[in-house]
Amino acid sequence: MPRRLLLALLLLVAAPLVLLGWLSARSVEDSRQRATERLAALLSTRLIDADREVGELFDRYADQLQAELAETSNIYAALKRLRRENPIVRQGIYVDSDGVQIFPTAADMNGSDEAEVAAGLPGLIDARPLPSRLPDASDARGSDVSRRPSLPGMIRPVVFEVAAAKAAGSAGKAATKSAGRSQTPPPTLVAWQQWYLGDGAQIVFWKQLPDRSTVGILLDRSRWMADIISLLPDQPPAATQPPSQRSRPASANADATPLFQVSLVDESKRLIYRWGSTDEPNRPPLATRNVTRPLTSWQFRLHTDGDLLPDLNPWPMYLSLGGIGLVLLSIGAYVLTSVQRQMRLAQSRVSFAGQVSHELRTPLTNIRLFTELAESDLANLQEGPAKSSLVKRLQVIDHESKRLQRLVTGVLEMIRPTGKQSGVRTRPTDVCELISGIIEQFRPSFASAEISLESRCECDHPIAIDPDVVEMVLVNLLSNVEKYVPQGGGCWLQTETVADQATGRPQLRVLVDDDGPGIGATDRHRVFAAFQRLDDSISAPSGTGIGLTIARRAARRHGGELALLSKSKHGGATFELILPIQTASNPAPK
Repeated sequence: MPRRLLLALLLLVAAPLVLLGWLSARSVEDSRQRATERLAALLSTRLIDADREVGELFDRYADQLQAELAETSNIYAALKRLRRENPIVRQGIYVDSDGVQIFPTAADMNGSDEAEVAAGLPGLIDARPLPSRLPDASDARGSDVSRRPSLPGMIRPVVFEVAAAKAAGSAGKAATKSAGRSQTPPPTLVAWQQWYLGDGAQIVFWKQLPDRSTVGILLDRSRWMADIISLLPDQPPAATQPPSQRSRPASANADATPLFQVSLVDESKRLIYRWGSTDEPNRPPLATRNVTRPLTSWQFRLHTDGDLLPDLNPWPMYLSLGGIGLVLLSIGAYVLTSVQRQMRLAQSRVSFAGQVSHELRTPLTNIRLFTELAESDLANLQEGPAKSSLVKRLQVIDHESKRLQRLVTGVLEMIRPTGKQSGVRTRPTDVCELISGIIEQFRPSFASAEISLESRCECDHPIAIDPDVVEMVLVNLLSNVEKYVPQGGGCWLQTETVADQATGRPQLRVLVDDDGPGIGATDRHRVFAAFQRLDDSISAPSGTGIGLTIARRAARRHGGELALLSKSKHGGATFELILPIQTASNPAPK
């Protein structure tokens, strides 16, 4: 009782500590998460500004290329001139209204660089943004149609509209003014395409002419990458500076220490450019933003110094873990002491049972000895009612003393260490005579219960076994038959010698079969468990539930086995006893 009270007090003290520690740790973690999100939202303006700069750069490219193409009526000459004079142009492309590549021709593609472009041109042209693929001209500027899903492994172009509505409107006004008509001619569509070729993402500017032919300009990757890097800052203002100072040049803030860092990575997550400074650039990014048109496969990443994040106080976690450890330690100590106490109690009971059983064997032996002496003395008396009465009473004494001796032997078998095979004393034994003697012990009780008992023995010569083990097993099996087989039933014993199927060694096999109620399939695994009774009702036969346990342990101590067979010839329960027979090559178990 004091131990239970102590355990209850420990639980009452530790449970609030565990709950308080968990709530505190959860509150601190939630606060840290909210502060991190607010900081990410605040600093994400850096990513938005950088992204806007990149978008404006490609807008300037588009305006420049449209102006260059609008100033000439000879597309071929214009494309060649752009390649020679404009460093942003890598290759010009001209495709007629039927999708046939007109320029560049094979003669225009010389050198390894041109060969790489020539190999990729067919796929690039097939995936060019046609009018049916372009966004509606009424959509907002910068619509991204590349966000449509694609099949795995498919190389898909990324297409962006560039001021299509504006271009269409301007072309319509010019055509109406020159022709003197109110009808608007077909619009001129302008779009961006992202294509993967060679060393990475490539950007293509497309313009569809009124005759539905298409002009494309492949931008030089190294050039637009250099232009992007030149737009990005060398050193951002420190996060701790007031807004009034953030507009100053970078040189004015050179002594400030930036507490965040922005990285630009390409489609393969390779670092392109990084500005700012932080002591922990390898931390997961606080915020990310994909670059807008036409370079959506690139990404800006914002890293921040750990000093800007709120510290996580470990004490609530330590408190929670300490409370949990205290609870577990208390429970473990209680369980350990309880188990030790139960083990000591069980050991004392086993020791007491063993001592009592050993003490009972001596008086039982004397009772049987003097019973046999009394029976021999009665043989010298004259026949008469007194002699008959004494003989019957001595038979009862002898029967009950044998029963008590079997119980004592069973108790000693139970307290023997499991699996121990000591105590087996094999000797040449007439098995048929042994079984006949065991049956004779049960003849009176079987006759009073009107249970027939038949035996068939096929062992015609003595064999080397331990007769005490055979007697212990059969006595327990026949006792169960006496208890559970109904009046008028029967029991059949079959004894024979067989060869082991695995080793070929001789074995003694005894079958005990009856026509009783049998044992259900769900109860077969319980019949050999100690202190397990299939029927614990008041009307059930008396017993302790250790008979079959004792019988199986005795059989295994002999090196054999006692098993319940799944099929019965007479509809009841059938038990099979197998014992090895000692030979010159098969010594007795020790």
